[in-house]
Amino acid sequence: MKTTYVFASLLALLVGCEPLDVPQSPTEPCSPVSYANHPRHQTYLTELQQYRQKSNAPGSILLIQKPGEPRWIGAVGKSNLEHQTDIQVCDQFRVGSITKMFVAVAALKLQEQGKLRFDDRLATLLPGTADRIPQADQITLRHLLSHTSGIVDPPNESIAYQLSIVDDYQERFSLTTGQLLTKYVYGKSLHFAPGSGWSYSNANYWLLGQIIEQKTGQRLHDVLDDWIFRPLGMNDTYLEVRDDRNVVRGYADLYGNGRLYDVSHWDRADSDGEADGGIISTAADLATFADALFNGKLLTESALSEMIKPTLLPTCPNGDCEYGLGVEHWKTGLGTAYGHNGGSVGIEANLLFFPKNKGIFVLYKNNGNGSDKSLMDRVMP
Repeated sequence: MKTTYVFASLLALLVGCEPLDVPQSPTEPCSPVSYANHPRHQTYLTELQQYRQKSNAPGSILLIQKPGEPRWIGAVGKSNLEHQTDIQVCDQFRVGSITKMFVAVAALKLQEQGKLRFDDRLATLLPGTADRIPQADQITLRHLLSHTSGIVDPPNESIAYQLSIVDDYQERFSLTTGQLLTKYVYGKSLHFAPGSGWSYSNANYWLLGQIIEQKTGQRLHDVLDDWIFRPLGMNDTYLEVRDDRNVVRGYADLYGNGRLYDVSHWDRADSDGEADGGIISTAADLATFADALFNGKLLTESALSEMIKPTLLPTCPNGDCEYGLGVEHWKTGLGTAYGHNGGSVGIEANLLFFPKNKGIFVLYKNNGNGSDKSLMDRVMP
Protein backbone atom coordinates (compact mmCIF):
# COMPACT_ATOMS: atom_id res chain seq x y z
CA MET A 1 0.00 0.00 0.00
CA LYS A 2 1.00 3.59 -0.35
CA THR A 3 3.11 5.01 2.47
CA THR A 4 0.83 5.16 5.51
CA TYR A 5 2.09 7.93 7.75
CA VAL A 6 -1.34 8.38 9.39
CA PHE A 7 -1.64 4.64 9.89
CA ALA A 8 1.75 4.40 11.58
CA SER A 9 1.01 7.38 13.83
CA LEU A 10 -2.27 5.90 14.99
CA LEU A 11 -0.62 2.58 15.76
CA ALA A 12 1.89 4.42 17.92
CA LEU A 13 -0.95 5.82 20.02
CA LEU A 14 -2.75 2.52 20.32
CA VAL A 15 -0.07 -0.10 20.79
CA GLY A 16 0.63 0.70 24.45
CA CYS A 17 2.83 -1.95 26.01
CA GLU A 18 1.69 -4.80 23.78
CA PRO A 19 4.51 -7.37 23.45
CA LEU A 20 5.63 -7.71 19.85
CA ASP A 21 6.63 -10.93 18.15
CA VAL A 22 10.25 -12.02 18.52
CA PRO A 23 11.52 -12.45 14.94
CA GLN A 24 12.98 -15.77 13.89
CA SER A 25 16.46 -15.90 12.42
CA PRO A 26 16.73 -16.40 8.63
CA THR A 27 17.04 -20.01 7.52
CA GLU A 28 18.27 -19.54 3.94
CA PRO A 29 20.64 -16.57 3.60
CA CYS A 30 20.92 -15.34 0.03
CA SER A 31 24.25 -15.28 -1.79
CA PRO A 32 25.23 -11.64 -2.33
CA VAL A 33 27.26 -10.38 -5.28
CA SER A 34 29.97 -7.81 -4.58
CA TYR A 35 29.84 -4.48 -6.43
CA ALA A 36 33.05 -3.14 -4.85
CA ASN A 37 34.79 -2.96 -8.23
CA HIS A 38 32.10 -0.74 -9.74
CA PRO A 39 33.67 2.56 -10.95
CA ARG A 40 31.31 4.64 -8.77
CA HIS A 41 31.07 2.21 -5.85
CA GLN A 42 32.30 4.56 -3.15
CA THR A 43 30.18 7.49 -4.35
CA TYR A 44 26.99 5.45 -4.38
CA LEU A 45 27.82 3.69 -1.10
CA THR A 46 28.38 7.01 0.66
CA GLU A 47 25.01 8.29 -0.57
CA LEU A 48 23.32 5.14 0.71
CA GLN A 49 25.01 5.33 4.10
CA GLN A 50 23.94 8.95 4.53
CA TYR A 51 20.37 8.09 3.49
CA ARG A 52 20.15 5.27 6.03
CA GLN A 53 21.50 7.44 8.84
CA LYS A 54 19.20 10.38 8.08
CA SER A 55 16.14 8.16 7.91
CA ASN A 56 17.02 6.23 11.10
CA ALA A 57 16.53 2.95 9.28
CA PRO A 58 18.13 -0.27 10.53
CA GLY A 59 19.04 -1.13 6.95
CA SER A 60 18.72 0.13 3.40
CA ILE A 61 19.26 -1.11 -0.16
CA LEU A 62 19.95 0.99 -3.25
CA LEU A 63 20.08 -0.09 -6.90
CA ILE A 64 21.28 2.16 -9.71
CA GLN A 65 21.12 1.08 -13.34
CA LYS A 66 22.14 3.50 -16.10
CA PRO A 67 23.40 3.20 -19.67
CA GLY A 68 27.16 3.46 -19.92
CA GLU A 69 27.95 1.80 -16.61
CA PRO A 70 27.25 -1.59 -15.00
CA ARG A 71 24.39 -2.05 -12.56
CA TRP A 72 25.27 -1.27 -8.96
CA ILE A 73 23.52 -2.52 -5.82
CA GLY A 74 24.49 -1.61 -2.29
CA ALA A 75 23.21 -2.61 1.15
CA VAL A 76 24.05 -1.08 4.52
CA GLY A 77 22.85 -1.80 8.04
CA LYS A 78 20.75 -4.63 9.44
CA SER A 79 17.86 -6.69 8.14
CA ASN A 80 17.03 -8.15 11.56
CA LEU A 81 17.93 -6.21 14.72
CA GLU A 82 17.02 -9.05 17.07
CA HIS A 83 19.64 -11.32 15.50
CA GLN A 84 21.92 -8.50 14.27
CA THR A 85 21.77 -9.86 10.73
CA ASP A 86 23.50 -7.74 8.08
CA ILE A 87 21.25 -6.67 5.24
CA GLN A 88 22.39 -8.03 1.84
CA VAL A 89 21.98 -6.76 -1.72
CA CYS A 90 20.05 -9.93 -2.56
CA ASP A 91 17.65 -9.86 0.41
CA GLN A 92 13.91 -10.16 -0.19
CA PHE A 93 11.70 -7.36 1.13
CA ARG A 94 8.11 -6.15 1.07
CA VAL A 95 7.56 -3.72 -1.80
CA GLY A 96 4.22 -2.27 -0.65
CA SER A 97 2.27 -0.42 -3.33
CA ILE A 98 4.83 -1.13 -6.03
CA THR A 99 2.61 -4.23 -6.25
CA LYS A 100 0.01 -2.05 -7.96
CA MET A 101 2.24 -1.73 -11.03
CA PHE A 102 2.25 -5.52 -11.45
CA VAL A 103 -1.52 -5.77 -10.99
CA ALA A 104 -2.06 -2.96 -13.50
CA VAL A 105 0.11 -4.82 -16.04
CA ALA A 106 -2.06 -7.93 -15.60
CA ALA A 107 -5.22 -5.89 -16.14
CA LEU A 108 -3.72 -4.24 -19.23
CA LYS A 109 -2.72 -7.61 -20.66
CA LEU A 110 -6.32 -8.74 -20.27
CA GLN A 111 -7.34 -5.58 -22.11
CA GLU A 112 -4.88 -6.49 -24.89
CA GLN A 113 -6.48 -9.93 -25.08
CA GLY A 114 -9.94 -8.41 -25.46
CA LYS A 115 -11.13 -9.79 -22.12
CA LEU A 116 -11.38 -6.37 -20.47
CA ARG A 117 -12.12 -2.86 -21.69
CA PHE A 118 -11.25 0.39 -19.93
CA ASP A 119 -14.91 1.42 -19.87
CA ASP A 120 -16.17 -1.89 -18.43
CA ARG A 121 -18.31 -1.18 -15.37
CA LEU A 122 -17.58 -2.53 -11.90
CA ALA A 123 -21.16 -3.72 -11.43
CA THR A 124 -20.83 -5.80 -14.58
CA LEU A 125 -17.35 -7.13 -13.84
CA LEU A 126 -18.21 -8.01 -10.24
CA PRO A 127 -22.02 -8.27 -9.99
CA GLY A 128 -21.80 -8.65 -6.23
CA THR A 129 -20.79 -5.00 -5.94
CA ALA A 130 -23.90 -3.67 -7.70
CA ASP A 131 -25.92 -3.02 -4.55
CA ARG A 132 -22.96 -2.68 -2.19
CA ILE A 133 -20.79 0.05 -3.70
CA PRO A 134 -22.56 3.30 -4.63
CA GLN A 135 -22.59 4.00 -8.38
CA ALA A 136 -20.88 0.68 -9.10
CA ASP A 137 -22.64 0.85 -12.47
CA GLN A 138 -20.69 4.04 -13.24
CA ILE A 139 -17.26 3.04 -11.87
CA THR A 140 -15.07 1.77 -14.72
CA LEU A 141 -11.94 -0.31 -14.94
CA ARG A 142 -10.03 2.87 -15.76
CA HIS A 143 -11.37 4.53 -12.61
CA LEU A 144 -10.08 1.66 -10.49
CA LEU A 145 -6.66 1.65 -12.13
CA SER A 146 -6.23 5.42 -11.86
CA HIS A 147 -7.73 5.97 -8.37
CA THR A 148 -10.57 8.08 -9.74
CA SER A 149 -13.40 5.80 -8.54
CA GLY A 150 -14.10 7.71 -5.32
CA ILE A 151 -14.04 4.48 -3.31
CA VAL A 152 -12.84 4.72 0.30
CA ASP A 153 -9.33 3.67 1.37
CA PRO A 154 -9.62 1.59 4.57
CA PRO A 155 -5.88 1.25 5.38
CA ASN A 156 -5.47 5.02 5.54
CA GLU A 157 -8.98 6.18 6.43
CA SER A 158 -10.67 3.57 8.61
CA ILE A 159 -9.87 3.57 12.32
CA ALA A 160 -11.72 0.25 12.57
CA TYR A 161 -9.34 -1.27 10.01
CA GLN A 162 -6.29 0.09 11.81
CA LEU A 163 -7.57 -1.06 15.21
CA SER A 164 -8.14 -4.56 13.83
CA ILE A 165 -4.42 -4.87 13.10
CA VAL A 166 -3.45 -3.55 16.54
CA ASP A 167 -6.02 -5.56 18.49
CA ASP A 168 -5.66 -8.91 16.74
CA TYR A 169 -3.33 -8.91 13.75
CA GLN A 170 -3.61 -12.71 13.39
CA GLU A 171 -7.37 -12.51 12.89
CA ARG A 172 -6.97 -9.63 10.45
CA PHE A 173 -4.37 -11.68 8.54
CA SER A 174 -6.92 -14.47 8.08
CA LEU A 175 -9.53 -12.31 6.31
CA THR A 176 -10.08 -12.86 2.59
CA THR A 177 -10.28 -9.97 0.13
CA GLY A 178 -14.04 -10.48 -0.06
CA GLN A 179 -14.32 -10.24 3.71
CA LEU A 180 -12.20 -7.06 3.73
CA LEU A 181 -14.51 -5.49 1.18
CA THR A 182 -17.61 -6.53 3.11
CA LYS A 183 -16.27 -5.19 6.39
CA TYR A 184 -14.63 -1.94 5.30
CA VAL A 185 -15.86 -0.91 1.82
CA TYR A 186 -19.38 -2.09 1.06
CA GLY A 187 -22.03 0.39 2.06
CA LYS A 188 -19.59 3.28 2.43
CA SER A 189 -20.24 6.54 0.55
CA LEU A 190 -17.94 7.54 -2.31
CA HIS A 191 -15.66 10.55 -1.86
CA PHE A 192 -16.88 11.95 -5.17
CA ALA A 193 -18.72 10.95 -8.32
CA PRO A 194 -16.67 8.40 -10.34
CA GLY A 195 -14.22 10.14 -12.66
CA SER A 196 -14.64 13.60 -11.14
CA GLY A 197 -11.74 13.51 -8.66
CA TRP A 198 -8.58 11.69 -7.62
CA SER A 199 -8.18 9.90 -4.29
CA TYR A 200 -5.71 7.10 -3.63
CA SER A 201 -7.45 3.92 -2.50
CA ASN A 202 -6.03 0.48 -1.83
CA ALA A 203 -9.57 -0.88 -2.17
CA ASN A 204 -9.44 -0.12 -5.91
CA TYR A 205 -6.74 -2.77 -6.21
CA TRP A 206 -8.50 -5.23 -3.93
CA LEU A 207 -11.30 -5.07 -6.50
CA LEU A 208 -8.89 -5.28 -9.45
CA GLY A 209 -7.37 -8.41 -7.98
CA GLN A 210 -10.81 -9.99 -7.85
CA ILE A 211 -11.56 -8.93 -11.42
CA ILE A 212 -8.33 -10.45 -12.72
CA GLU A 213 -9.01 -13.71 -10.88
CA GLN A 214 -12.58 -13.81 -12.21
CA LYS A 215 -11.43 -13.23 -15.80
CA THR A 216 -8.57 -15.73 -15.73
CA GLY A 217 -9.97 -18.38 -13.39
CA GLN A 218 -6.62 -18.33 -11.55
CA ARG A 219 -5.30 -16.95 -8.30
CA LEU A 220 -3.70 -13.56 -8.73
CA HIS A 221 -0.31 -14.94 -7.64
CA ASP A 222 -0.45 -17.56 -10.40
CA VAL A 223 -1.41 -14.95 -13.00
CA LEU A 224 1.53 -12.75 -12.06
CA ASP A 225 3.81 -15.80 -11.89
CA ASP A 226 2.75 -17.00 -15.35
CA TRP A 227 2.74 -13.60 -17.06
CA ILE A 228 5.53 -11.69 -15.32
CA PHE A 229 7.66 -13.41 -12.68
CA ARG A 230 8.68 -16.60 -14.50
CA PRO A 231 8.99 -15.16 -18.04
CA LEU A 232 11.33 -12.46 -16.71
CA GLY A 233 13.31 -14.84 -14.48
CA MET A 234 12.17 -13.06 -11.32
CA ASN A 235 12.86 -16.10 -9.17
CA ASP A 236 12.89 -14.21 -5.86
CA THR A 237 9.51 -12.51 -6.31
CA TYR A 238 6.09 -13.73 -5.21
CA LEU A 239 2.67 -12.57 -4.02
CA GLU A 240 1.27 -15.59 -2.21
CA VAL A 241 1.52 -15.88 1.58
CA ARG A 242 4.62 -17.82 2.61
CA ASP A 243 6.92 -18.27 5.60
CA ASP A 244 8.52 -14.85 5.79
CA ARG A 245 11.55 -15.51 7.97
CA ASN A 246 13.90 -14.72 5.08
CA VAL A 247 12.18 -11.39 4.37
CA VAL A 248 13.79 -8.24 5.77
CA ARG A 249 12.12 -7.25 9.05
CA GLY A 250 10.19 -3.99 9.27
CA TYR A 251 10.64 -1.41 12.06
CA ALA A 252 8.99 1.78 13.29
CA ASP A 253 9.77 4.49 15.82
CA LEU A 254 6.37 4.20 17.49
CA TYR A 255 6.86 6.82 20.17
CA GLY A 256 9.11 9.32 18.42
CA ASN A 257 12.00 8.68 20.80
CA GLY A 258 14.36 6.99 18.35
CA ARG A 259 13.71 3.47 19.63
CA LEU A 260 12.72 1.08 16.85
CA TYR A 261 10.16 -1.68 17.30
CA ASP A 262 9.80 -4.72 15.05
CA VAL A 263 6.38 -4.29 13.39
CA SER A 264 6.69 -6.97 10.72
CA HIS A 265 3.57 -8.72 12.03
CA TRP A 266 1.52 -5.60 11.30
CA ASP A 267 3.06 -5.27 7.83
CA ARG A 268 2.14 -8.88 7.11
CA ALA A 269 -1.42 -8.47 8.37
CA ASP A 270 -1.87 -5.31 6.36
CA SER A 271 -0.87 -6.55 2.93
CA ASP A 272 0.62 -10.04 2.53
CA GLY A 273 -0.99 -11.81 -0.41
CA GLU A 274 -3.13 -8.78 -1.32
CA ALA A 275 -3.29 -7.02 -4.69
CA ASP A 276 -2.72 -3.58 -3.18
CA GLY A 277 0.71 -4.25 -1.67
CA GLY A 278 1.56 -7.88 -1.01
CA ILE A 279 4.50 -8.63 -3.30
CA ILE A 280 7.85 -9.78 -1.86
CA SER A 281 10.83 -9.08 -4.15
CA THR A 282 14.46 -8.00 -4.38
CA ALA A 283 16.14 -4.89 -5.77
CA ALA A 284 17.46 -6.83 -8.78
CA ASP A 285 14.06 -8.37 -9.57
CA LEU A 286 12.33 -4.98 -9.36
CA ALA A 287 14.88 -3.54 -11.78
CA THR A 288 14.29 -6.45 -14.14
CA PHE A 289 10.55 -5.74 -14.06
CA ALA A 290 10.98 -1.99 -14.68
CA ASP A 291 13.40 -2.61 -17.54
CA ALA A 292 10.98 -5.04 -19.21
CA LEU A 293 7.89 -2.89 -18.64
CA PHE A 294 9.18 0.48 -19.79
CA ASN A 295 11.18 -0.93 -22.68
CA GLY A 296 8.13 -2.61 -24.21
CA LYS A 297 8.74 -6.24 -23.28
CA LEU A 298 5.55 -6.77 -21.25
CA LEU A 299 2.91 -4.65 -22.98
CA THR A 300 2.22 -3.40 -26.48
CA GLU A 301 3.26 0.16 -27.26
CA SER A 302 -0.35 1.37 -27.11
CA ALA A 303 -1.03 -0.36 -23.77
CA LEU A 304 2.14 1.06 -22.23
CA SER A 305 1.19 4.49 -23.51
CA GLU A 306 -2.20 4.19 -21.79
CA MET A 307 -0.51 3.05 -18.59
CA ILE A 308 1.81 6.03 -18.29
CA LYS A 309 -0.54 8.68 -19.70
CA PRO A 310 -1.25 11.18 -16.90
CA THR A 311 -4.70 11.47 -15.36
CA LEU A 312 -5.85 15.05 -15.96
CA LEU A 313 -8.65 16.50 -13.82
CA PRO A 314 -9.55 20.06 -12.79
CA THR A 315 -9.66 18.86 -9.17
CA CYS A 316 -5.94 17.93 -9.18
CA PRO A 317 -3.22 20.57 -8.58
CA ASN A 318 -2.43 22.26 -11.91
CA GLY A 319 -4.85 19.78 -13.49
CA ASP A 320 -2.33 16.91 -13.36
CA CYS A 321 -2.99 14.10 -10.86
CA GLU A 322 0.55 12.77 -11.46
CA TYR A 323 -0.76 9.23 -11.81
CA GLY A 324 -1.45 6.98 -14.77
CA LEU A 325 -2.82 3.43 -14.56
CA GLY A 326 -0.97 1.90 -11.61
CA VAL A 327 1.99 4.24 -12.20
CA GLU A 328 3.04 7.36 -10.30
CA HIS A 329 4.66 10.34 -12.04
CA TRP A 330 7.59 11.83 -10.12
CA LYS A 331 8.99 15.27 -10.89
CA THR A 332 12.77 15.00 -10.60
CA GLY A 333 15.91 16.86 -11.62
CA LEU A 334 16.14 14.46 -14.55
CA GLY A 335 12.59 15.10 -15.71
CA THR A 336 9.49 13.01 -15.06
CA ALA A 337 10.14 9.50 -13.77
CA TYR A 338 7.59 6.66 -13.80
CA GLY A 339 7.18 4.11 -11.04
CA HIS A 340 5.70 3.75 -7.59
CA ASN A 341 6.33 4.27 -3.91
CA GLY A 342 5.33 1.58 -1.46
CA GLY A 343 5.13 1.63 2.29
CA SER A 344 3.57 0.22 5.40
CA VAL A 345 4.17 0.61 9.11
CA GLY A 346 7.70 -0.78 8.94
CA ILE A 347 8.95 -0.37 5.35
CA GLU A 348 9.37 2.09 2.50
CA ALA A 349 10.25 1.06 -1.05
CA ASN A 350 10.63 3.01 -4.28
CA LEU A 351 10.96 1.93 -7.93
CA LEU A 352 11.49 4.53 -10.66
CA PHE A 353 12.30 4.52 -14.36
CA PHE A 354 13.81 7.63 -15.96
CA PRO A 355 12.84 7.91 -19.65
CA LYS A 356 15.48 10.58 -20.30
CA ASN A 357 18.38 8.16 -19.83
CA LYS A 358 16.50 4.85 -19.36
CA GLY A 359 17.88 4.71 -15.83
CA ILE A 360 16.34 2.59 -13.07
CA PHE A 361 16.36 3.50 -9.39
CA VAL A 362 15.38 1.20 -6.50
CA LEU A 363 15.54 2.44 -2.91
CA TYR A 364 14.39 0.47 0.13
CA LYS A 365 14.60 0.88 3.88
CA ASN A 366 13.13 -1.16 6.71
CA ASN A 367 11.68 1.79 8.62
CA GLY A 368 8.18 2.93 7.80
CA ASN A 369 8.59 6.67 8.19
CA GLY A 370 8.85 8.99 5.20
CA SER A 371 12.24 9.96 3.82
CA ASP A 372 14.13 12.52 1.79
CA LYS A 373 14.82 10.81 -1.52
CA SER A 374 16.68 13.71 -3.14
CA LEU A 375 19.75 11.50 -3.52
CA MET A 376 18.19 10.33 -6.78
CA ASP A 377 18.92 13.73 -8.29
CA ARG A 378 22.61 13.23 -7.50
CA VAL A 379 23.06 9.59 -8.49
CA MET A 380 20.80 9.17 -11.53
CA PRO A 381 22.17 11.75 -14.09
